[in-house]
Amino acid sequence: MIKFTIFGEPTPKGRPRFTRRGIIFTPKKTKDAENNFLAQAVKYKPEKPLEGALFVKIRIYKPKPKSKPKKVYFWTTRPDLDNYIKILDALNGVFWLDDSQIVKIEAEKQYGDTARTEIEIYEMVHKEIEAVVDGIEPTIQVNYQ
Repeated sequence: MIKFTIFGEPTPKGRPRFTRRGIIFTPKKTKDAENNFLAQAVKYKPEKPLEGALFVKIRIYKPKPKSKPKKVYFWTTRPDLDNYIKILDALNGVFWLDDSQIVKIEAEKQYGDTARTEIEIYEMVHKEIEAVVDGIEPTIQVNYQ
């Protein structure tokens, strides 16, 4: 398992932009956020990129605005959680070969004391359990390392 925290205001991934000639590019704010994210994360990187199936937990925190009542516990406003998850693209080729290896993800956004993003990365290891009855596919038990 690899676990680390990235401090600073979480930045959702912006939509790709197009030039007048039709060339697609990533907005500067998104590129800067990805570079900052990777710069803080690189000290936790594995010796070589992980191979195989991965399970990633990501928690995004930001301070609660003073305008929100005390009884409001959940961060239900924009940006959408899925746009924050896309920051994981910055870890391609460093923590894993490609983010297509992520087969399971657990994500949440919530209010916290400090703005930060917490990441946990698990390699998924399958262990077959013998079938009790012949002819039945064995059950697969997933262990996280």
